[in-house]
Amino acid sequence: MTTASSPSRSALWLGLTRPRTLFSGLSSVLVALFYAASLGPLDWVKVVLLIVVAVSAQIGSNIANDLIDYRKGADTQERTGPLRPLSRGLLTEGEVRRALYLSLLLLLGAGGALVALSSWWLILVGVFVVLGIFAYSGGPYPLSYHGLGDVAVLIFFGWVPTVTSFYILRGTVMDLTLWHLATAIGLASMNILVVNNYRDVAEDRKVGKRTLIVRMGQDFAPRFYLTLGLLSMGLLYPIYSFWGMLLLLPYVFLFTHAHRALQVAQGAELNRVLGWTARNVFFLALLIGAMLLLRGCEV
Repeated sequence: MTTASSPSRSALWLGLTRPRTLFSGLSSVLVALFYAASLGPLDWVKVVLLIVVAVSAQIGSNIANDLIDYRKGADTQERTGPLRPLSRGLLTEGEVRRALYLSLLLLLGAGGALVALSSWWLILVGVFVVLGIFAYSGGPYPLSYHGLGDVAVLIFFGWVPTVTSFYILRGTVMDLTLWHLATAIGLASMNILVVNNYRDVAEDRKVGKRTLIVRMGQDFAPRFYLTLGLLSMGLLYPIYSFWGMLLLLPYVFLFTHAHRALQVAQGAELNRVLGWTARNVFFLALLIGAMLLLRGCEV
């Protein structure tokens, strides 16, 4: 029987996917969809497949990260982040591995359909994404253990999904505004990792995980968070308009609130800041869509 201290099986499987991250993982694809839609009608089969790829890639990345950290002993009882069922013995390694295979199968299926509808060279992008999923925490030189996790987020949650999605929908990557938007959403997404690594800095230091926060010190995290947020908003200047700037004000308020909370929160309190940051990334993607719409109306 399930008790308050024993989560249900469905809650364990849901927790394994880290649902708070799914909307933020979808944000970069949404930015590409919004920008492509501002230029003309879309192929909705491709749109659905892109969404499936984005969600399955995020889930696969989350599960692979948990599995690799568990094998390395990086997840201990001292970690104050969201529940990781594998490290707590609530799911077996075999169960988690099968969940990883299922997410990758879904990713490859939807990605293969996009290749068939678009271009064969997207196979190379797919291979790059799958390698990135495992290289983040695993392999001979795990990126997250050497202070390169933030760069990986910019690449795999900014440039790759946004630019590739736009190419699939519009057939080009030679668009300066596209790269501005891709970098903006990538920088905003980096703040999710900043909060995560700020919360886990003591534990990461003990297990030899040399994240950027471990290397630079805890005081660096709030300043880095603020810098990334300001840069992400500044890079939106190609789609600025009077009404669009007014529309951005609620995001500025939410971002400022999360930044202030980051400066004073500690331990498990940072999980709430993490949730707010992920929400803000998704909200920013929606705002980019609205700003593009307003810009189109003003032209």
